Amino acid sequence: MDKTTEEKCKEYIGKYYRYKQKEKKIKVRNDLYVLMSKDMDTWIKSILRRWGRNLEQTEIISLSWDAFLFCLKRYDRSKEGGLSKFFFEAIRYFLLMEFAKKDIVKIEAIELKEILKLDHSPEAYLFERLLTLQQFRGVIPEEQLVIWDEATMSLSDSFRGHLPQKARGMSTESYARLKKVFINIIRLILK
Repeated sequence: MDKTTEEKCKEYIGKYYRYKQKEKKIKVRNDLYVLMSKDMDTWIKSILRRWGRNLEQTEIISLSWDAFLFCLKRYDRSKEGGLSKFFFEAIRYFLLMEFAKKDIVKIEAIELKEILKLDHSPEAYLFERLLTLQQFRGVIPEEQLVIWDEATMSLSDSFRGHLPQKARGMSTESYARLKKVFINIIRLILK
């Protein structure tokens, strides 16, 4: 979205929030959508393409309208950052929620974490922490994964720790020290 269009959109949004009459609000909202529809269409198509999804143009138009209303409802004029950046990120979040309901989208963990930053709920925060935990597990050497997994499970009250079969090649002392380090890392990630 170019600067001129973005400024015009901000002007329309200002009017939308100032107007009290329902008819005026609807007119300004619709004019704003017409102004943004080309960019909305482009953003939606690019997001869906990255997720490996192809939709008919009629479905994209319908999603575009729903996403527009979603974004408009959540846009905060007082926050820093551009309007187009906010709308793009909010559209990604909206699409994630739409497709996740139907379980028809596969998104890489890094992108999912970015998208969830828009949702400030405790559930989204916890999910983001769990994704970080999963990503961190991905860099643990394979021979130490058993210890990492046991350290993770040992944080549960219902788990009784034991020396895993695969870790028996390691001294009990080394195993215990490594497990303690992993527990501290896991707690730090989950804070």
